[in-house]
Amino acid sequence: MMTALEKEYGDALYSLAAEENCLDEALEGLSLAVNAFQENPGYLTLVQNPALPKEERLELLSNAFDGLHPYVLNLLKLLCGRSALGLAAGALEQFKSLLYEARGIVPVEAVSAVPLTEAQREALRDKLSAKLGKTILLENRIDPSVLGGVKLRYQGRELDGTAAGRLSSLRRALTQA
Repeated sequence: MMTALEKEYGDALYSLAAEENCLDEALEGLSLAVNAFQENPGYLTLVQNPALPKEERLELLSNAFDGLHPYVLNLLKLLCGRSALGLAAGALEQFKSLLYEARGIVPVEAVSAVPLTEAQREALRDKLSAKLGKTILLENRIDPSVLGGVKLRYQGRELDGTAAGRLSSLRRALTQA
């Protein structure tokens, strides 16, 4: 669940980037920073260490993320100064949400027991795009426990067309009878 602060930071970055027509650069930069923090938690701990003077922490960020769009770097510095770099991931999610909404993109997670073939992915994208009237950004996650079929998650909904889901529904119906 996204916090109010993560939402606020994501909204602010989106507004600035939209105004300056640099949404793609901001998305790319913030994604790169969040991935770096997730892959290197020790670095995140270091730049948030209050034992280091604030100026040194900000300099570490500037050196590490020198090529990022200035808006993204400024956001990171702001979060670092407040010992809140952990909010960057939530800000990224809010930024993406606003960007996708503006561009008519719906992210969809398709959970299946085995990877979907490209033909299956394309057919699923086409069908969802026709149903929703939007561009579909499809991500396939593998979960052997679904046994077969596909579970879709998008826009706060879940459509369960998996064998495990059908068995669970049957089990509930039998226990209620």
